[in-house]
Amino acid sequence: MKNILIAFGLLFGLSVQAQSIDKKPITTTFWVAGVCGMCEQTIENAVDVPGVITADFVLASNQLTITYKPKKITEAQIHALLNEAGYDTEKSTCTAEQYKRVHGCCQYRELEKH
Repeated sequence: MKNILIAFGLLFGLSVQAQSIDKKPITTTFWVAGVCGMCEQTIENAVDVPGVITADFVLASNQLTITYKPKKITEAQIHALLNEAGYDTEKSTCTAEQYKRVHGCCQYRELEKH
């Protein structure tokens, strides 16, 4: 009986530890299309949602570094938010309808950086 209680205690302890690991924020960096400062602001605003802790888009490299809580939002949802705002990412492409939402000076598929 004592061995069963010890085994249960160990399993419970590992379960609690695994749950606390899942709650840790994740930081990732990925490519997002963008050509100007207005794009930078729009991209950062698009991911300003519950579960996202920080987001920094660097226009020079088109890299978005984002820290988020995986219990509240997934990386796939983050890519979907960026697509909804009209921006392509390294993992997903926005639809033509979504792309129309991008301001005329930000039409990155037709323009070079400015």
